[in-house]
Amino acid sequence: MKNLAGVLLDYISSQVDDVFGIPGTHGLSLYEELRKKVTNGKLRYFMPRLEYGGTIMADYYARIKNNVGIFFSVNGPGFTNSLTGVAQAYSEGSPLILISLNKELKYRDKRQLHDMGYFDAQMEIARQITKASFRIYSPNDVPNTFEKAFRIALEDKMGPVYIEIPVDLLDIEVGEEKEVKFSKINRSLIYPTEDEVKETLDFLSSCNKPTLLLGYGASRSNIVNYIEKLGLPVITTIRGKGAIPENHPLFMGTLFGMKEIPGDCLIAIGTSFNDLETGRWSIKLPEKILHVDPDISVFNVGELGIKASAEAFLKEITEKLEKITWSTYLTKKEDVISLDENDKISHDFLARVLDSNLDQDRIVISDAGTNQVMAMDIKIYKPNSYFNSLIFNAMGSAIPAGIGTKIASPERQVVSIIGDAGFQACFNELITAVENNIGFLSVLVEDGVQHFLRLNQKIRYGNTFSTDVYSVDYTKIVDSIGVKAFEAKTKDELKEVIDDAIKWSHKKPTLLRVHVDPNSIPSRLRK
Repeated sequence: MKNLAGVLLDYISSQVDDVFGIPGTHGLSLYEELRKKVTNGKLRYFMPRLEYGGTIMADYYARIKNNVGIFFSVNGPGFTNSLTGVAQAYSEGSPLILISLNKELKYRDKRQLHDMGYFDAQMEIARQITKASFRIYSPNDVPNTFEKAFRIALEDKMGPVYIEIPVDLLDIEVGEEKEVKFSKINRSLIYPTEDEVKETLDFLSSCNKPTLLLGYGASRSNIVNYIEKLGLPVITTIRGKGAIPENHPLFMGTLFGMKEIPGDCLIAIGTSFNDLETGRWSIKLPEKILHVDPDISVFNVGELGIKASAEAFLKEITEKLEKITWSTYLTKKEDVISLDENDKISHDFLARVLDSNLDQDRIVISDAGTNQVMAMDIKIYKPNSYFNSLIFNAMGSAIPAGIGTKIASPERQVVSIIGDAGFQACFNELITAVENNIGFLSVLVEDGVQHFLRLNQKIRYGNTFSTDVYSVDYTKIVDSIGVKAFEAKTKDELKEVIDDAIKWSHKKPTLLRVHVDPNSIPSRLRK
């Protein structure tokens, strides 16, 4: 006979090839069924060192696959450790599904191991940072609940879903020992209505110099052919890098640091106009704005708001256009990077070296801090290939994010860029990469300080506090794990080791330690 845990894993294995999780005593029967799936080649399983890293791995796996990412946690501390990854997925629109156990339903009023003191606590917390939350009460709930959860997660705007299972239900027998077949669920887009298409065409006909602004929501699908048919000059947000190749003739630059978006009309697709990318909303925008996004909460008063997915919107609009009457009128904005003369490695120099030496097939992930400002100057040539979390911005996420990304896309070059404080928070996840032979490059921007924090303290108070990062021999640490390490203290050393570091990263987890001048300030912060 098959138990509830077996049916649950039948469903999951019909939707994904890989899952993430950390086992515990509450989930023994779940992991026994998972063992069977792994042994039979129906699933691959990856165990992080902490749930924080595991949910982030599953989140980035989901982003790259445009499919759900699954993470299993036990209740109590396993659940609470998972919440940062869930909140990040909610902020970023990633279809992560957290499946957490809870204590036995029949003893819900008794105190048990990993008990939070209130049976509904996990559900109530999860509701605040997910698109939907479900609890399984019987084996009959599994097929419908899981199908509904997966559909909700994959509907634009995509986002996380929580499923909770009381541990005593896992062993309930539900039928014959045979695998249940389920239909595959795919990402679903939101299309504009006929009236919205007409409104858009009327809007475009009223413009003399329209500009296209593409954000993160536009960078997740291949929309270049539609953009080329529109023929409009394109600006991307930082999070929208990759929506159009940065060497494309229509690409005019990134929004960050601009004082004004030129043109008489703006078509903004997949952007929330957040504070960091708009200079705390100081950037001057054209008077007429058409704003396209599946999340209507980002629309502002006075805009023409179209609730639609980027790809679906552009497909519908370009099919209806009879004649293109506009052309590129902007001058491409060239990012100015300072050419410092001394031998110390600056952020700008490191960005230049990485940009020049990485493959065009690169996927770049930056962590929180000054390193993410530096990473803005690394060019991106493909969609869904640049991740710079300027909103939720969880420090210590870049390493597990790189692991999840590489699992989802093993053929591509994955680079995680992280500062030394962030690295100290998450380098334990490199054990997961070594254990599973996941080859990617971690670039450690090593300057001994929490750079961005210190800079802001100096500006506001003239003093610094708690910004020094304890000095560690990272090479010894990662070598003991099994990670290949390279180190550069000067510009010449960086130029000497960069090629070898990149080559090694295709074969195994690799760390490139780059000693950056602690007084360096990226050019973008000096404008």
